[in-house]
Amino acid sequence: MRIGRTFSFEAAHRLEFHDGRCRRLHGHSYRLELVFGGSLRSPDAGDPQSGFVVDFGVLDRLVRRELIDPFLDHRDLNESIPELPYTSAEYLAAWIVGWCARFLQGRPELGRAQILEARLWETERSWAVADREDARQLGFLPPA
Repeated sequence: MRIGRTFSFEAAHRLEFHDGRCRRLHGHSYRLELVFGGSLRSPDAGDPQSGFVVDFGVLDRLVRRELIDPFLDHRDLNESIPELPYTSAEYLAAWIVGWCARFLQGRPELGRAQILEARLWETERSWAVADREDARQLGFLPPA
């Protein structure tokens, strides 16, 4: 089963190889949708996390506290993520998938849920989507 959660953050970046205005420092109001997959836990009166793949509130707190606040929100992405070779929406979405796989997967509060993909809107009309294979190909996850 799949579940998703949408987040938003403000960030600046510059695309140094771009031949237009995006070469200069500028900002976006990003929207991020994370999709996780996993088994649905059977309802159990003794387990407050039962009945979910992942509790949306738990996922929200973890992602905001450990990913968005330290790396993304009100940051210059060219500086806040040193291992990101280019701050395009495509690279950033793949990096986010890799980060979630490395730092969230296996956490007891997330059960067996795994990140499947990240869809990142840079503007209202422009987005990029990356999955685990994209993250692997760009070096944000080790080979399978």
